[in-house]
Amino acid sequence: MKSQPGKSRRGAKRLDTTERLSKVIARAGIASRRKAEDLITEGLVKVNGEKVLVPQHQVIADKDKIVVNGKELPRTTELWYFAANKPKGYLCANAPGKDGTTKLVIDLFEDWRKTVWKRKHPDPRAVPPRLFTVGRLDVASTGLIFVTNDGMWAQSVQHPSAGITKEYIVTCSAEPTRRQLETIAGGCEVDGAYVTPVAVAPVKDVGQKDRLRIVVAEGRNREVRTLVAHAGLDVVALKRVRIGGYRLPRELGLGQIVSLKPHEIRRISDKGAQANNPTINPYFTGV
Repeated sequence: MKSQPGKSRRGAKRLDTTERLSKVIARAGIASRRKAEDLITEGLVKVNGEKVLVPQHQVIADKDKIVVNGKELPRTTELWYFAANKPKGYLCANAPGKDGTTKLVIDLFEDWRKTVWKRKHPDPRAVPPRLFTVGRLDVASTGLIFVTNDGMWAQSVQHPSAGITKEYIVTCSAEPTRRQLETIAGGCEVDGAYVTPVAVAPVKDVGQKDRLRIVVAEGRNREVRTLVAHAGLDVVALKRVRIGGYRLPRELGLGQIVSLKPHEIRRISDKGAQANNPTINPYFTGV
């Protein structure tokens, strides 16, 4: 497993630093900031055993016992950011799927918890961070997925207003015709909304005429698969190779993880970096 010690984007906070209760809950990945405020006002949050109804209530994340809907939050301000190369058959969730899928992306971090994190936190009472995936990648797909314990950052990366695009390499059941490429570029309805890809182009690798490079901006559930199926093609394999300005490292094998450096975290939302991709005409559909 390839992994490195993570570094906090903001740095570890002082133990005596107070923060808004709603912010601490959102950062833990339990809910968005607005939803966290609703949980508090609905009486579902306790701090040190006492019910708190004010989102602005000040807490110390490293010391105070915060329980949300019966579940205690980890007492830490240490933030971690990772990129993982998801293998096929792994679910982007924190619990097994209804279809019986038991392999989870967060299971890929078991060795990291036993080695890297344990060396950093030798106290046997220390609890590893609650990690979760940023967005999803369907169970049959492979490739880039971010994993973190920073809920607010995850929300900022996933929100449509961030303008972060995602790039996929699609292996089709046959070599796409020009008409099929134009059909994909023209878009179709996905989850009740009409969507069009940012870009579509054949992959020019020798002997790979059945492969496409597709860039999307909305990231709706199974969007790329639906676009390809709409053109009369079957998806044999689907791999995500870029999110925003961060590209899946070539040396990162399936099932491997790597800690993101501060400049790599910034690069994800860098519009200039994400525009610098090898997708080419003639099926380019936007900027």
